[in-house]
Amino acid sequence: MDLLLCVWNDVEEYLGRCRTIIVPLGSVEQHGPNGLIGTDVICANAIAEGIAAEAEAMIGPPIPFGVCPFNLTFPGTISTRAATLMALVHDYVASLARQGFERFYFLNGHGGNVGPLRAACHDLHAACSFAAAGKADRMRFRIRSWWEYPTVSKMRRDLYGDWEGMHATPSEIAITLSLHPDRVRVQVMSPPEKLSPEFLRDHAGDNHAGADEHRRRFPDGRVGSDPTLATPEDGRRILAAAVADGLSDYRAFLAEP
Repeated sequence: MDLLLCVWNDVEEYLGRCRTIIVPLGSVEQHGPNGLIGTDVICANAIAEGIAAEAEAMIGPPIPFGVCPFNLTFPGTISTRAATLMALVHDYVASLARQGFERFYFLNGHGGNVGPLRAACHDLHAACSFAAAGKADRMRFRIRSWWEYPTVSKMRRDLYGDWEGMHATPSEIAITLSLHPDRVRVQVMSPPEKLSPEFLRDHAGDNHAGADEHRRRFPDGRVGSDPTLATPEDGRRILAAAVADGLSDYRAFLAEP
């Protein structure tokens, strides 16, 4: 069920049998010379839709904007501040919790969102904990970035090895190729500079410096990735694997006390 395509009576009926909602998150940022600017939210939303369809779950409106200030020198990028994303997640959750939703499964498509998203969830719990004794905290959160699902993670390594890189990755470009084959541009590009293990460690979660420095270091937007390796067939396989892994994880979340 898509919240945006429901009337309020539909949502009330859904809450009578389930109090969980899937929330996709992404970003609006450059994804190299051949990657769509909406890649992150496109991928997250497609996977969330697949999980929701299999689980007969409710999917909420995607949160398209993410924390990506390091890409602001690339035209088309729209970044939030971490505090902005936290406030948006807080109001999104608080609105639905007021109506009876209790479990929120966040399906994330952008590394820079993870820290602010976790912080927002901590603050939502803290509001209940600091309140007067006896106020029930019924909210439960799960945060998953689709590329970390076990089958997907192995598939990415097997398909692309070190050329998966960190940004404008062939795995995410492959998913968008499978979904929008008429929009993704196939280009011949030389492989970029390979990333060292130390760089991958120190910059996990999109822990990058300012926009000008980032553009100088990665002038075409790719961060250690070779998206020319992506194919629509890869994208269909990765998308199917992400939906299968996500469905299993979602059901485990529902089963938790």
